[in-house]
Amino acid sequence: MASTASFLPLLALLLVATAHCSPLPQLCPQADRQALFRVKQALGSPLTLKTWSPASADCCAWDHLTCNEAGRVNNVFIDGADDVRGQIPSALAGLTALMSLSLFRLPGLQGSIPACLTSLSKLEFLTVSHTNVSGSIPESLARLHSLDSVDLSNNKLTGSIPNSFADMPNLRSLDLRRNQLTGRIPASLVQGQFRSLVLSYNQLTGPIPRDDAQDEINTVDLSHNQLSGDASFLFSEGRPIGKVDLSYNNLEFDLSKLKFPKELTYLDLSHNRISGTVPRSLEALSTLQTLDLSYNNLCGPLPKLHGVMRHGCKPYEHNLCHRGAPLESSCHQL
Repeated sequence: MASTASFLPLLALLLVATAHCSPLPQLCPQADRQALFRVKQALGSPLTLKTWSPASADCCAWDHLTCNEAGRVNNVFIDGADDVRGQIPSALAGLTALMSLSLFRLPGLQGSIPACLTSLSKLEFLTVSHTNVSGSIPESLARLHSLDSVDLSNNKLTGSIPNSFADMPNLRSLDLRRNQLTGRIPASLVQGQFRSLVLSYNQLTGPIPRDDAQDEINTVDLSHNQLSGDASFLFSEGRPIGKVDLSYNNLEFDLSKLKFPKELTYLDLSHNRISGTVPRSLEALSTLQTLDLSYNNLCGPLPKLHGVMRHGCKPYEHNLCHRGAPLESSCHQL
């Protein structure tokens, strides 16, 4: 039997080979480091970004960012920091491998959204939310064809939703809630490619653009605006939509014959001018958790076996029925 010592040279060779095969840790390139230093300086050199320091050569080890396998900075996330001050740094455009940028809950962040962000051609996820950023949404953001998700909610943005947003081929989630946006929803924006479309708590006017698509859209929240017209086209029995909130608008259509998606879990049509009766298609919605049809012009009677016991009578209150039995009294008679 060979002695244990005879295996030592072989073991040493294996260790050397393994060391040569193991990838060495990648340091981020100088261009990314310099861009990050400029970003930090533009934000007032906050303590939040204290690890962004020349004392550390590998920026991939810094807080509030991650790198890809090549050592390029591909994700910057700064959130919940009261010591961040200034505008969105134009130096972010120097991080050319960036795929995700999140600036969240930064009350000291102000100014406008810089158009230079359009140089981030690989950007897929953009979040600027719960800040004091103001001004209009740059039309040029639509040049970022890789964008999958845009969250510009809870800011002080004004002006209209860029028409160019309807031309973004990969955009699946758009959240512009709680701004001061005006004007109409772009004609081709609601085309069903969205998994989530949230435009609530703005000052949008006009009709909801008609959408004949039947595919991926799951959440539509257009509540608390000044929208008008017919929104019945949003509903169809085979559509995989889960949440619809159109409350607090001026919408007018007949609810009577609508076929609601079977996957619907949240429906709020309250505070509009919707007429007709409650359709029988609501009976089959076993997954419906939230329902509110109050403050409309609906009439009774309610369909028998309707899930009133689950939702109670509150979802039907304050309906001004012009012809027929008042909906509220019909509910209490069940």
